[in-house]
Amino acid sequence: MDENSFVKYLKSEFPFTDGTGIGDDTSIIKRENGFQLITMDILIEGVHFNHSYFTPEEIAARALAVNLSDIAAMGGEPEYFFLGIGFPENFKGEKLERFFKELKNGCKNWNVKLAGGDMSSSPDKLFISITMVGNSSNPIRRDGAKAGDLIGISRVTGESSLGMELLKRGINIPYYSGLHKVPDPEIAKGVVFSEFVNSMIDVSDGLMIDLGRIMDSSNKGARIKYEKIPVTDEMKAICDKYELKETELVLAGGEDFSLLFTISPEKEKKMKKTAVEYHIIGDVIDEEGVIVEYQGKLLELRRKGFDHFE
Repeated sequence: MDENSFVKYLKSEFPFTDGTGIGDDTSIIKRENGFQLITMDILIEGVHFNHSYFTPEEIAARALAVNLSDIAAMGGEPEYFFLGIGFPENFKGEKLERFFKELKNGCKNWNVKLAGGDMSSSPDKLFISITMVGNSSNPIRRDGAKAGDLIGISRVTGESSLGMELLKRGINIPYYSGLHKVPDPEIAKGVVFSEFVNSMIDVSDGLMIDLGRIMDSSNKGARIKYEKIPVTDEMKAICDKYELKETELVLAGGEDFSLLFTISPEKEKKMKKTAVEYHIIGDVIDEEGVIVEYQGKLLELRRKGFDHFE
């Protein structure tokens, strides 16, 4: 069983009748004025970060950012959050104080409030869980893609995974390592997109696997032209220098937390007038599956993204 199959199993076993439950970036609950958005992300030492190249400040900022990105993926705005943290002996004292100091900075930077939570000592690893609450007047789900829609992405992709691969090799190029360690959630852009797009998700596990989630939810397929995906010349040069496979990082690397969406051609013409940056990289088709064309041929990948069950 892969992660997608397990989520479908949970959705069938735990129906949620008060709104939209399992299976999207956030839960959606109807309120008198709009919708409440609720999401939770877990960060575990050794899985999502490593103390050898993450500072306590970066861990705090990252924990907030990945949850904020889920709210952005629904076209929403964050309000407050709850924090659960389990900390080992080597994270007590100064490191824990530094973590919470940066968490306070993050609250100020992103205009969110800490509303409560729980904490405990942990046997050997740092464990962080944040539940983020936000709101939206028009939440954008994954299941709204339509045949004929254009597929768009909000910004350059692949750079976070490049930063991670370089760090694993002991190479620290601050721009790329910074993108990996502390993502930039696109909250304002998500709100603008919500006025035009039919479906949306944030790229956390990889462009291919996350696009596949939109298509699975919408019972549609996708055709991508690799040359249209924004990749900088600098990234291409670094990949060549260190013998890293650019296409794998761009399509399967993940953790860019860019916004991936589908939009009708008519609405896309209107969205252009907002001057918000995005790139059209493909289109939605009736046939199931996600295919990538590169230099006129179908591109085969060894992997499509991160799956917790692999």
